[in-house]
Amino acid sequence: LTAMLMWHGYREHLKFLWLLRRWLQQENMKKDAENARLELAVMQNQVSVMLSQIQPHFLYNSLSTIQILCQMDPTLAQEAMGHFIQYLRANMDSLNQKGSIPFEKELNHVKNYLYIEKLRFGRKLEVVYELEREAFTCPSLCLQTMVENAVKHGVCNKKGGGTVWIRSYETSQGICVEVEDN
Repeated sequence: LTAMLMWHGYREHLKFLWLLRRWLQQENMKKDAENARLELAVMQNQVSVMLSQIQPHFLYNSLSTIQILCQMDPTLAQEAMGHFIQYLRANMDSLNQKGSIPFEKELNHVKNYLYIEKLRFGRKLEVVYELEREAFTCPSLCLQTMVENAVKHGVCNKKGGGTVWIRSYETSQGICVEVEDN
């Protein structure tokens, strides 16, 4: 390469470097545009997930439950409202979340959701946590989606209710999170 550059002379060498620099800039611009497109797609997916989590039926059912508790047990109603507020705040925060979040934060969000659902379903909804690993990160709202599906399509469809198991453990390939219902 050096002999070739010397043969074409100094001017050709500069031209080659200028063309190389321009090509690298164009490649970086292509990558930046692709990254921006991917970030937009991720944000749109997060908004869709968040909106799917805060469906009108869940809002209505949660607020109705809290309203009844206000008459029957104001202290429990206040506690339920606190969980509901934290649930909504976590959903809103997920819109601005870039990248992964600590699993503990996602788990806390799910616990707020399940607290409200347990108020509605009582003994018909049992939750078992088998968490061997909690110190890792995960996408925002990923566990919430699985748990809601287990409650909605598993436990709620059974006459006597059921149980949701939430597990996390490490395998040779990484950390595994499972949500199961009976």
